[in-house]
Amino acid sequence: MRLHPLVDAAGVHVLRFLTMLAVLAIAGAVGIDGWYLGLVANTAVSILAVVLMTRRRLWRSSGATVAWRSWAALVVLIPLAVEAISWALPSGLTERAPGYPLWALTLVLVGFNEELISRGVVLSRLREAYRPAVAVTFTGALFGLQHLSAFALTSRAAGDILGNVALSAIFGFALAAFQWRFRWIWPLIVVHATADFTTLLATEPLPDVVVGAAHVMLLTLGVVVPRWPHSPRDTRSAARLEIRSSDAGAPRPIEADPRRSASLRTGRTSS
Repeated sequence: MRLHPLVDAAGVHVLRFLTMLAVLAIAGAVGIDGWYLGLVANTAVSILAVVLMTRRRLWRSSGATVAWRSWAALVVLIPLAVEAISWALPSGLTERAPGYPLWALTLVLVGFNEELISRGVVLSRLREAYRPAVAVTFTGALFGLQHLSAFALTSRAAGDILGNVALSAIFGFALAAFQWRFRWIWPLIVVHATADFTTLLATEPLPDVVVGAAHVMLLTLGVVVPRWPHSPRDTRSAARLEIRSSDAGAPRPIEADPRRSASLRTGRTSS
């Protein structure tokens, strides 16, 4: 028996959280500690994401194997990329232990597993049952709620965590809108990893007003992008993807690195 789409989607996030908890406990028991716990946990949930994407046969339909989608997709990516890079603009980045390379590796894993799970598995499941606005909104909301895991995985203040949940939901809403319209997930992995890298290692945070304006922009993208006109080529490609998905008969079973701290200017964090 197949689960209700929303239950299935929420269950995928719960599965990711439980996997992370289990791996953190095991890693701690064998002597891994400190910063490296996050690296091990995100490696484990990245493997989980690959398994789910493979089991549900979503690599092609999500655009993970598509090198180039369209000029329209590139245009929409530009403001997402600017928002990601902007955190490094006021005064650059500051290298922190254990150094840029290991931070980059971990945050690529974060972007990889969160995009495959949220904009890959979850959105693909929700688009089967809901119209665009509803599926995109649910995807963003579930992504934001995922960051409640910080209550279990960190010692951050409640207000900080709840603010992060709200801003992460907006971020996830915009990325889900892009993925709904263009089905091109790998650039979202790059944007996501870049945003995490710049916000974590920024020497100075952006002013609250800039963060607020950026998230208004993300909300606007989330509303507008699913309505972006389709070219005839887009329509044909989407139809082929739907046919492949339905023919595949694929089964559909069902934190640890802070990004921005307490105020609005500290924004969303990865979990």
